Amino acid sequence: MSELHPIRVVLFSEVNSKLGSPFLSILAEHPLVQLVGVVTSPPGKLCPYFIGEEDQVDLEKQASERGIPVFRAAKVNDPAVISELAALEPDYFLIGNYQQILRPDILAVPTVTTVNFHPSPLPRYAGWAPFFWMVREGELDSGVTAIDVTPEIDGGPVIMQKPIRLTGHETALEVRESHTMANVALLRQLLPRLIAREYTTSPQVADLRSYFSKPEDRDYWLDFTQPSAAIARTVRAGYRRPGAYVSTDRGDQLTILTVEDVGRKFPEPDAPGMLRVESGALYAASRDGWLRLWSIDVKGEEQLARVPDGTARFDTRFQARGDT
Repeated sequence: MSELHPIRVVLFSEVNSKLGSPFLSILAEHPLVQLVGVVTSPPGKLCPYFIGEEDQVDLEKQASERGIPVFRAAKVNDPAVISELAALEPDYFLIGNYQQILRPDILAVPTVTTVNFHPSPLPRYAGWAPFFWMVREGELDSGVTAIDVTPEIDGGPVIMQKPIRLTGHETALEVRESHTMANVALLRQLLPRLIAREYTTSPQVADLRSYFSKPEDRDYWLDFTQPSAAIARTVRAGYRRPGAYVSTDRGDQLTILTVEDVGRKFPEPDAPGMLRVESGALYAASRDGWLRLWSIDVKGEEQLARVPDGTARFDTRFQARGDT
C-alpha cells in the first residue's frame, strides 16, 4: 500500500455551530489532515439554531487559536473569495452546518470534491431545519448523510449514511443533538476513506425526495382545532426556541414549551381551544380531547403554565407571532 499523504481541507460552518466546533477540532488534530482554512458566518450573523443556548461556541476564535485562516465573507461565491480559497489548494471542502449555497464556480475549487454532512436521511428532509420538520411530521426513521455536493440543494450522491431510530417523543432540540453526535461519528468514520480517496457514491432516489423550507410563524402556531397529537408534535418541534405559540381570546400570545396529551380526561368542551383549570393545573381542549399545558416561556425563562386573568380560551384564528 502506498504511503498516505495529508489531505488539505477547508471547513465550512456557521460561527456558533455546535456541529462545526467538533468538526474543527477533529480535522485540526488529525495527523493526516491539514485544515488550511475555515469559512464561516459574516461578522454580526449567527446561526439561529444555537442563539441563546448555554455553552456557546466561536469557530473564529477556535480556528484563530490554532493559526488557521478564517474567512467571513458576506457572499461566499464572490470571485475574490473563490480566488482566496483556490490559493489554499484544498483537496476537499467539508461542510457541517453552513447556510450559504455553494455555486458551481466555488465547487470547482477543491481537487477532489466537496462533502456535506446533512442531519437527515437524504433524500428525505432535504433543506432547512430537518430536526424541526421530522418532529412536526412525526418521523420515526431518521439518520444523517454525507453527500458529494452538487448545485442541487442537498441533492448530490450519497457517500455514507447512518440510520437513527426516533421514539416519536423527542423535541427538536433532542433530535438536533442526537444528529449532531451521529454526524461527528460519521465524519470520523468517513475521514480514512477521504484521506485514501477510496469512497463510493450512490445517487439519491428522486422519487423519495422531500424538501422543506425554513419554518415560518404559521409552522410554529398551535391550531387547537387539530387533534391533540398534532398539537403536541408542534410543541416538541418548537422547543426550545423560538417555541410554539398560541393567541388567547384577550389578544395575548403565549409560547408553550411542554404539553401532555391526557385524552378525554374531561367532558367534551363547547369548542376547541377552551381552557380549564383543575387543582391548579391548566388544560386546553383540542379537536379530539384535552392537553395539559405544563410549561411556557416567560421572557426567556421556562415557567409552569398559566394564562392572564380573565382568559377563557385560545383563539383558533392564525395570528403571526407578535401581531396581536
